[in-house]
Amino acid sequence: MGDRTVAEFYDDAGIEWSLRSVGMHLHPGAEDATVELARRAEACGMAAGGRILDVASALGAPARYLARRFGARVVCIDMDRRMHSRAVAVSRREGLANLVQPILARTEHLPLADGSIDAAWSQDALCHMDKEAVLRELARVLRPGAVFAFTDFVAHRGITAADLDRVRQLWAFPSLLTVPGYVAALARLGFEVLLAEDRTATVLATQPRQRIDDDLWWAEFAGRWGEAKAEAQREAGLAWFDIVRGGRGGYAMFIARR
Repeated sequence: MGDRTVAEFYDDAGIEWSLRSVGMHLHPGAEDATVELARRAEACGMAAGGRILDVASALGAPARYLARRFGARVVCIDMDRRMHSRAVAVSRREGLANLVQPILARTEHLPLADGSIDAAWSQDALCHMDKEAVLRELARVLRPGAVFAFTDFVAHRGITAADLDRVRQLWAFPSLLTVPGYVAALARLGFEVLLAEDRTATVLATQPRQRIDDDLWWAEFAGRWGEAKAEAQREAGLAWFDIVRGGRGGYAMFIARR
């Protein structure tokens, strides 16, 4: 099996599976995780107004929340046209088209001027990227004193080469950093790390276990996308939670100041 690309992971079937698994905010912890990250970011100095950069904005639910909470213009960088199209439609419907600005671009090459962004945000997306390149670009576009708040999938001590190979193939994770690894990467680029917190236990406590209609949902999913696609999505979910339950991987929250 070859390594899965992000586009393959978030094809139409993958988006449907993700919505079922974690909801419109498209990350573990759903909207509650967005609210908590915003609360912690605000406590660390993320201010109202200005321009907030959402790195890999996906369907735009967190961006719309940020626009409302901070009264900010949110610049949404994502390379998936389908994601942008859906995000734009919802933003218009909710009257936020003037505050949520979609830009189709790679996060490793931000089409933004140096020091032009007042804060940055990302949720469980850097795991899919060249992290050093993205952090370097964020250091370039953020103004001095700007806050960068993000969560991500992380590696724990004991993760194996087989684990990492498995998530490359199934989840399109080119690499995973540990919490100290992220702290070191941020510090190398001149960020002051204000918060670096493992959130694995909290996220797991909020994840839905089994739903009464699971069998029906999977049968209908396989009917739409084929049994091979359904099996691939099941395998991805089981593979990651095997790693997490084994203590070899998890989730973390970071807040840093430029």
